[in-house]
Amino acid sequence: MNARGSDPYRANHFCVSCKALPALGFTEVRGLSVDVTIATETASRSAQDEATNDRRPVAASMAASTPEQRETDSPRLELCRGVTDDQSLWTWLHDWLAGTVTPQDVRICLLNDRGTPVAGWSCRAAIPVRWVGPTLIADRPSVAMETLELAHRGIDRIADREMCCDGTTND
Repeated sequence: MNARGSDPYRANHFCVSCKALPALGFTEVRGLSVDVTIATETASRSAQDEATNDRRPVAASMAASTPEQRETDSPRLELCRGVTDDQSLWTWLHDWLAGTVTPQDVRICLLNDRGTPVAGWSCRAAIPVRWVGPTLIADRPSVAMETLELAHRGIDRIADREMCCDGTTND
């Protein structure tokens, strides 16, 4: 591998795609993370063991936990963009409330400088749970932004980068 191949990718070249939404340009995506927790009895036993100094420290005990004792959780995914005439974020929220749409997978793909997908994540079975409109301030010339928050059933890494996006970029 040469030195160029190990350079990190820029965070400002990405695309977001979802069957429930048309090709939209987002300026920011937040919430791509996974938290891992250990079942309560294992963690409390480990803390007690460390306090009495008669067993393995907490980190060693947690590392020895079984997969059945581990749970994952991810925060809401936040998709931010400038307000335009397009009302699809608002419509998706209201269609979900009306029961006319089903949960959708949302794909977020990081692109290199040539627009080729280099990494991607899929948020499974996402549903809109909150829309936040723009903060309107008369004395500041800024873009009116809206945010759609999505709850989902977890994040997967997309192995086939060709499946990332539909060619839409958010530069």
